[in-house]
Amino acid sequence: MQENLIIGTMGHIDHGKTSLIAAMNGFWGDSFAQEQERGITLDLSFSNLSQKQKNISFIDMPGHEKLVKNMIAGAFGVDYAMLLIAANEGIMPQTLEHLRIAYLLGIRDFVVVLSKSDLVDLDRITQVKREIKRLFSEFSGLNFQIVSCSIYDKQSIQALQNLLFALPKKPHKDLGFFRYYIDRVFVIKGAGCVVSGTLMDGDLRIDEKIWCAQLGRVLGIKNLQVHNESKFIAPNGSRVAINLSGVSHQELKRGDLLTKKGYLRGFDSIEVEICAFETIEHNSKVQLFIGALRCTARILFLDKSKKFATLKTAIPIFGIFDEKFIIRDDKQTLGGGRILSPIIDPMKKSQKLQYLALLSLGDLKGAFAVLLQAHKKGFGLISAIQRFRIPQSLGLEIASEIPECFVCAKELIAYPRVAREIVRGIILKILFKNPNALLSAALLSQKQGWIAEEFARSVLEEMLVKEELNKVDSFYISPKNILGLGVDNAEEVANYFYKTIYEALQNQEFQPIAPYNLYDALDIDRQTGDSVFKRLTREKKILRLNHKLFICSDVLARLLELMRGIIKKEGYLDLTNFKTHLNLSRKYLIAYLDYLDSFSDVINTDGKRTLK
Repeated sequence: MQENLIIGTMGHIDHGKTSLIAAMNGFWGDSFAQEQERGITLDLSFSNLSQKQKNISFIDMPGHEKLVKNMIAGAFGVDYAMLLIAANEGIMPQTLEHLRIAYLLGIRDFVVVLSKSDLVDLDRITQVKREIKRLFSEFSGLNFQIVSCSIYDKQSIQALQNLLFALPKKPHKDLGFFRYYIDRVFVIKGAGCVVSGTLMDGDLRIDEKIWCAQLGRVLGIKNLQVHNESKFIAPNGSRVAINLSGVSHQELKRGDLLTKKGYLRGFDSIEVEICAFETIEHNSKVQLFIGALRCTARILFLDKSKKFATLKTAIPIFGIFDEKFIIRDDKQTLGGGRILSPIIDPMKKSQKLQYLALLSLGDLKGAFAVLLQAHKKGFGLISAIQRFRIPQSLGLEIASEIPECFVCAKELIAYPRVAREIVRGIILKILFKNPNALLSAALLSQKQGWIAEEFARSVLEEMLVKEELNKVDSFYISPKNILGLGVDNAEEVANYFYKTIYEALQNQEFQPIAPYNLYDALDIDRQTGDSVFKRLTREKKILRLNHKLFICSDVLARLLELMRGIIKKEGYLDLTNFKTHLNLSRKYLIAYLDYLDSFSDVINTDGKRTLK
């Protein structure tokens, strides 16, 4: 497979970015008439250069100060930055701004090209190199190398190409699903809607379905192109053009996120770590850039040092932990940072600051512990990828290392110790109301959706060990239970449920409640209750009139006798006179009238029933 590098070409306006790429691969990116007329790049331009098993994708970014938003869109997903500085002009305002943006986006490796070096002497080149080294020393952790180049010197162009092809491939983290920000949308005659962007996570296959987060719907793929070649699989980290089906190019825009359905949720508030180059006031309105997306946001600082903040955004953000962003006002880049909490949790402020500080340090175990304190009823690990940028399996592993944390692997939920006490309280409350209740893990899970069966069973077993409960068959009962059921007598337990449910239906007569409501009232889990209803139906002791209405057969016989009696006495039966005899709700009356219609001697004429 061909190895691919993505290199972002950046720098001040008219420092020769487009000309340099053209000198290397013959591609003039200024395709718009306005660009060619004015001699500047207005939008992103894409081209590539191949040598044996290695390909370089160039993203040529505009250098004009009014077009920084387009430059930011191209800088996401870049492996290396190629920063052009014209030797005759040196470091200029957009040189600094582009360097700052690249730094904020996590780009740490630079090739600094001293362009137009044929216009100056050696002393000038030496001077500019010193200025560049001084500039880069202001940013921690940056790697850079400086090369002099002129588009009129083929040797220098070749030397630059050799340097670029020698750059090692950057590892791309595979999250197990693809993420792709659209940076261009266009239509091709005969093909339809086409988008371009960088595949930031995962691989993309032509037979996969794409989820557009902003549209909230699934799209199909007609074709994938990588470096102008149709591919069945587009590899992680490559520039990809996608020919989409099921959508018009007018529905999509730059910044829309394409991904796999079910992995990411959108929120209009995210918690972040800020790195500011300019003064940012609390509650100020800013422009937020994530991927190729741009939207307005309000920045609310959480601490005096202005390191941590909440961003309240105008639209939902489908962010992911450690994802980088830029913030600007109308004139300049103010700073940027990274997302720490894409899913905001209800916490006290002190807890929140502790949580964000731990995330900032990469201490996920510590962050998990804080989440467990905040979520007394447990928190889900199903969102571990979005919340912590880790697979669910690693989330389970980290949670299991926290003392007294119960991890439910099947349901992907972690429970703190206090959750056990809450469940214990629920159990004791049920038994206080109904000392003869037969409890199960399934029943507790059905009564309280946050309780996983596995966790409920653990609490029940703990109470059994402490002799707070006894056990009969597979059910847990109060020590005060007076039913006298045998410990291993499954038949006695089954007969108890059978008798309890049948008696309840008999007592409810003409107004039997829905099965699930009956189970709740009797503290019976659904599986057990359903088995009893099936047995009663099979034995014809109850009859099912509709999805939620079951009635005892002898009660129904009495009801039919009453209905026929009304017809004989009053000449007909409809909804109105039926209600005068039985003051029931419409759902019961209509169900019983529909059942009466099933008999061959009953005639229904416009809602009035008579007998043949």
